[in-house]
Parts: sequence; structure tokens; C-alpha cells
Amino acid sequence: MRKFTPEKENFYHIVNRGTEKRRIFLNHKDYERFIANMVAFNTENDPRLNISRYNLNKIFQHIPTNRLVKIHAFCLLPNHFHLLLEQLAENGISRFMHRLEMGYARYFNILHNRNGNLFQGAYKLVPMEDEAHQLYLPIYIHLNPLDLLPTEKHWRENGIKDHHQAMAFLKKYPWSSFTEYYGTGNLPFISKELLNDLYKNSDDWDRAIMSWSSKK
Repeated sequence: MRKFTPEKENFYHIVNRGTEKRRIFLNHKDYERFIANMVAFNTENDPRLNISRYNLNKIFQHIPTNRLVKIHAFCLLPNHFHLLLEQLAENGISRFMHRLEMGYARYFNILHNRNGNLFQGAYKLVPMEDEAHQLYLPIYIHLNPLDLLPTEKHWRENGIKDHHQAMAFLKKYPWSSFTEYYGTGNLPFISKELLNDLYKNSDDWDRAIMSWSSKK
């Protein structure tokens, strides 16, 4: 049980995994569906999303204005996801996450002909408590795809071995908001106020990653 209730205008890191660490994204369509759900379900209104017909470009043209949360960063991995959210409405995170996980699980089970829980349980919710955490968290979230790069799979323990190779890999990884921090992304639902406050430009972001990884 969580020991606190998320407050409005505060930032929270949210993580959840597939039950028994199973994969929750099996193909590109699954990743795209989760992203579509992040946009379509983030509204005070009753969301409508046809389970068999959707297009990311079309959804991006109709981003809700009365949102439950601001999405400042995200990263989707084969068996788990990370979100950096700011709560806007009363119980906004709870309502948004319920829609997001329930909607995606229903889609996944229908498409892949399975039953039962998709996620391992309640999502992990961690408040961003201080400035150091603010600086570290966006970096940590976006470095997670390095787990998929064989030469960098121990980046958490040993730091990044080849910064150039790692950055090239992350910039090409399609299932995160990493390129939004470089100003080259095309995800209009990402709120950039926090990014612009923390990192003024792409060089600033790049230096922050190098500085953080060199401390390992």
C-alpha cells in the first residue's frame, strides 16, 4: 500500500513491469498502442479509443487540453515502462494510470489471445523530492534502453563505456522521449517545461549525462 497520496503540481516517477517479468511489448504495434493510450486517456472527459483503429499522427492532432497529468518523460522497455508525471487534476495520476494500464492490458490480451493480469501488480510511485533528484531522474529514465545494448548492459554499475556509441543508440531508440531533450523529437504530448528548466540546450543535456556516468 502506498503511504502517500500524489499532490497536484508535484512530480512522480512511475514504474511497472509485466507479471512474472514477462514481456508486455511484443512488437512495434504494441509500443505504438501504449503511446496512443498515453495521449487518448489523459483527459478529464470520457476517453474514446477504438481498439482496432488508431493512428499516432491522428491522435497527436487531437491532444486533450483538460489533462489529468503532464507527461514530462517516458521510456518503454520490452518488459516494463517508466513515466515521469506531474499531477494536474485531483487524483489525476490514479485515474490516468488506471485507464492506461487497464486499457492497454485489454488491448494486449485481445490481440495476443491471452487472459489474466498483464502487470505484476500496483505500479511503483516515487515522488521527486529535491533538486538532485530532478537532475538525476530524467537521465536515469532515458538511459534504461542501454540494457539492450550488449556493450553497455552494466552501465548502472560501471558507467557508460562508450559515450558516443551509447548516445547514438539512445537517439535511435524509438520508444522513449530521449530526443525531446535534444530538441529533435516529434512527440507533441511531452511537456517540456521541466526539461527546459533543467537543461537549456542539447549540449547541456549531453554534458549532464557524461558527468553523471563518469561518477560511477
